[in-house]
Amino acid sequence: MVRKATLTLLAVTLTVPAWPQVQTGRIVGTVRDPQQATVAKAAVTVTATATGEARTVATNDRGDFVLTPVNPGRYDVTVVGAGFQTAVVTGVEVPVGQSVRVDVELKLGARNETTEVTAGAPLLDTESGSLGQNITNTQITNLPLNGRSFYELARLTPGAAGLPGGGNLVRIRANFISGTAISGVRGSQLTFQIDGVDVTDHHQGGSYIQTSIDALQEFKVQQSAYSAEFSQAGGMLNAATKSGTSQFHGGVFEFLRNDAFDATDFFVKPKQQLDRHQFGGTLGGPLVKGRTFFFLSYEGIREKQGLPVNLIVPSAAMKRGDFSAVRNVLYDPLTRQPFPGNVIPANRLSPQAQYFAKLIPDPNSGASNFTWSPERALNADQVTLRVDHTLNEKHKLFVRYSFHDNRMEDPSSTLGAPYLAYPALDRAHIHTRGQNIVGAVTSTLTSSLLNEFRFSYLPQVVDLEPFGEGTNFNQEAGVKGFEETGRPGVVGSFPDFSWSGYSNMQGSAFDQRPKTQDLKVFEWTDNITQIRGRHILKGGTKIRRWLPHFTDSKQYQGVWTYNGFATQNAASPGGTGDAFADFMLGYPRQVQRAFPADTFGGQTNYWHGYVQDDFKVSNRLTINAGLRYEYSPWLSGYRGQVGTFLPGAARPIVVAGEGGVPDLDAQFAGPSAYALFQGSIQTSSEAGLPLSITATDRAQFGPRVGFAWQPIGDVIESAFAIRPGDN
Repeated sequence: MVRKATLTLLAVTLTVPAWPQVQTGRIVGTVRDPQQATVAKAAVTVTATATGEARTVATNDRGDFVLTPVNPGRYDVTVVGAGFQTAVVTGVEVPVGQSVRVDVELKLGARNETTEVTAGAPLLDTESGSLGQNITNTQITNLPLNGRSFYELARLTPGAAGLPGGGNLVRIRANFISGTAISGVRGSQLTFQIDGVDVTDHHQGGSYIQTSIDALQEFKVQQSAYSAEFSQAGGMLNAATKSGTSQFHGGVFEFLRNDAFDATDFFVKPKQQLDRHQFGGTLGGPLVKGRTFFFLSYEGIREKQGLPVNLIVPSAAMKRGDFSAVRNVLYDPLTRQPFPGNVIPANRLSPQAQYFAKLIPDPNSGASNFTWSPERALNADQVTLRVDHTLNEKHKLFVRYSFHDNRMEDPSSTLGAPYLAYPALDRAHIHTRGQNIVGAVTSTLTSSLLNEFRFSYLPQVVDLEPFGEGTNFNQEAGVKGFEETGRPGVVGSFPDFSWSGYSNMQGSAFDQRPKTQDLKVFEWTDNITQIRGRHILKGGTKIRRWLPHFTDSKQYQGVWTYNGFATQNAASPGGTGDAFADFMLGYPRQVQRAFPADTFGGQTNYWHGYVQDDFKVSNRLTINAGLRYEYSPWLSGYRGQVGTFLPGAARPIVVAGEGGVPDLDAQFAGPSAYALFQGSIQTSSEAGLPLSITATDRAQFGPRVGFAWQPIGDVIESAFAIRPGDN
């Protein structure tokens, strides 16, 4: 006999804040008889709908049960007790990083009789004091998403604001998506977690591992973080990837956007090109029936987009020295008298300026505007492969590999609108790549003791080329003084010019290119959970090795600034002078140059530990209490490249080093700088400072206390936390 009813389940959210531990959830509940007495030693079996995998636990003396960890997904819960009908709760949804309460009432009768109950949607958080919102797989796949970027759905969360990212906003860099502020915390502190590991770029924010929505099971926007299991102060996007099922499933897709139905920009003609293809597919299923499952996803982007560019440029006559059409009067910087007719004699024109002037286009819209629409090309590929394997009844293994490769040919030296691009400079090549290798073993040591071990390797690289790389423009123009600041292995690139009243022409220093980033993170975490009566006790450790290394080129090719000072009337500058006339005469207001930077950065190891107790005081009150300790030392500079300044000391400049002389070969400028300032420099060992220069705070304790109380129907939540920050 089968009797069907409907039961609404209460979802209880565990704290799932910032540092990467587990994205898994729990199923908890209490089994009672018709008189509301608890039923001890009832068998509770939880079966994954997708794979058929099952796990069984028994209720304790108070009729309570806890099954942890549970991957996000749909489950059936079967309860069997002596003298009672078998109860089956179907369609139990376990969101990412949450605990779901399934309370079951058994009916008297024979075991072969079944009461089937359909689970409703999770509604209330009765287990912790944290705040968050789950975005389900249905929402991810059905809601419109610009560019199919799942993080855009974070804007659906109350208290979240979608703002532009911070830093250099190159579209294919991680920090392009670092702007989303959650509960008043700036987006650069937002943590991205996938499958229980941190994939955040902790240099500038955001993440390179922006997994395809077709590979995501679901994700949660965590607004507040109070469990001692986690650190960091910002919000978090906590996502889980899909795993394979007991049957093969797959699909392919392509999304096309082009300019056929776009309007022409009023200020820039002709119409900007747009040809965007986003395509890919998924495949998942069993490798070994009932034991091993896989899921594979690929997504690619091929995009060509025209950028609207409107430059203010000098006329062809001005590039020959004829400024007769310019309203301002030009004064000869040598005689301090006006140039007759505002025309600079040909023999006074700078040969170097004439060389660079040839690269500036003539106006094609009015007297001083050049409009055009250069093409920006974007090519991106990403692959996600996940394998889940049951080693035996007690141990389960999960591995995932993510590969994200982005290439862009960018004509603009500004990192956003208004765009700044010159035909003669063509395009600059930009490349970023993020990878993530994850392995995890979940072990059920006893019915009440579980262990989770995870390893993550997150390498990320950035390679930003300047405009005109491979050509020594200064040498070809006859400009002297930049031989010493050249970058070894790089022939040269275009310098940067700034003219008051005209559009800048930038090639290198605007972003200190060529520049690279090589960021590596190794992370090991281990968590152990013990279920003891009304207590769920958890403790664990995290070891994180962080190796950020960089190169950049400063102003190695020069930055030239012109503001019209040389052709002004010094006695009465109003209505006189022109910046481009200064340029044609060879009179810059300011010139900057600097040595390029060889590899710099550092390395360090973080050591964190915690204990946490989730205490179910009663059916209406849960207390969360924990303590976290973090040892997060400052980075040790790569080859001693870190320092400080000690005012009042005989040698106030302190550079990291163990001897009496710093590592002068660590940077191209080292020998020259040391020769100039040797008498003012001492090493950290001479100053009595550590190699990291700054002493590490060894008292970074973070207590956490929270509760969730359900007096009648609603839930009252509160929490307190102190969260130390990384150095």
